[in-house]
Amino acid sequence: VPALLCATLAAAAWPGRPRRRRSTVPLADGWPRPPPTLTPAQLEIANQKRKWVAGADAAYAKDAREHDGERERAAQAKAASTQRTVISIMDHGAKGDGVADDKAAFEAAVAAARGVNRAVVLLPAGHTFLLSPIALVEESELEIRIDGVVRAPVMERWPRPPQEDASLSAERQRMRYAFLELRYCRSLVISGAGAIEGRGQPWWRRRKRRPEIRAPALLVIRESSDCVVRYLSLVESPFYHVVVLDSERIKLDRLRVATPSGSVNTDGIDVLASSDVTISKCHVSTGDDNVAIKEGSRRVQVLGGLFHKGHGLSIGSLGERHTEQSVEDVLLENVRFYRTSNAARVKTWQGGRGHVRNVTFLNLDVRAVGQPLVVDQFYCPASQHRGTCANETDAVAVTDVTVSGLTGWHTSGVAAMLHCSQSKPCGVVAT
Repeated sequence: VPALLCATLAAAAWPGRPRRRRSTVPLADGWPRPPPTLTPAQLEIANQKRKWVAGADAAYAKDAREHDGERERAAQAKAASTQRTVISIMDHGAKGDGVADDKAAFEAAVAAARGVNRAVVLLPAGHTFLLSPIALVEESELEIRIDGVVRAPVMERWPRPPQEDASLSAERQRMRYAFLELRYCRSLVISGAGAIEGRGQPWWRRRKRRPEIRAPALLVIRESSDCVVRYLSLVESPFYHVVVLDSERIKLDRLRVATPSGSVNTDGIDVLASSDVTISKCHVSTGDDNVAIKEGSRRVQVLGGLFHKGHGLSIGSLGERHTEQSVEDVLLENVRFYRTSNAARVKTWQGGRGHVRNVTFLNLDVRAVGQPLVVDQFYCPASQHRGTCANETDAVAVTDVTVSGLTGWHTSGVAAMLHCSQSKPCGVVAT
């Protein structure tokens, strides 16, 4: 694989003018065929590019198999090594047939585990558990082990989303609707070799027509501390897959997130207003941000893992609706990116205030990535903003961003793209 091609820096200090939205037409396989008028040299380049992309796809398939195999072995070894009191949901009336609602049985098993030393609530392998939305509130010193499949209800069976609250930021509004929510929990573990299925496709179709419709996240950790989520697969969420909100000392370890390209707002992992969050060795293939670090977050580490399709790691978006929002102390290290639109990205809205600072992107391996590095202080997507993007002067300051050891190859001809505000120019150092 060649070294990072065309290390072009497309930087601009724009005087706050509105940006024109891009219009794209998707192709059958995602890659355009060379027109017959190409010169022999151009045709050779296009064919070589296809070979590189095919090589990236093969490398990703191999890495994915190895990652998922290691994740499954780790889950099995952890389950075998821990001496705990196991409380099976099957002993509390669960059917596990994917048809009957097993929410009451799940809640009964959790109630039975309270006060039991080193208790594990088990959803065993070989069963599919249909559950209505569940909130675990003020639980502590408990493990939920999912070795089977947990399945969300069909879209028509969901309760209505909460009423809009004008006092909340746009992102907080979006995160109030969830399938499985941990609220005010302490030292709670969710683990296992199983899966949580969101059945998100009908939601995506509806939200492509009406993006203002609220859709639920799959797992939300809210106002909790010292919690761990590890080894699980999270599949086809209607909205974000994992959200860490107003929490501290949270670990997400060796998760598998899988949602096809083209799904709407299906971020893999989102962190908002949280501190001391570690995301390690996760395999995230999704239709939106693989990982997004949002307003009020600090001391967030993303270490190792595979990001496939999606938009890579994003800080932001920040400053939507003229708000003051900040993120600081972020480390993204030793992550491999395959066919993502970006690798590392910072995105802020015109008219916002606040800062992004002390961010390090270290030793990133990119293959068939669109634009590996993007800093965009003019973010304004159609999915979140109807009509023309207004001309604004205020901006979120972006400073102390360090990029080191970015290697691989990209598909756009632009290795780094900086769209920087004239009033708050971005500060980026690449080595």
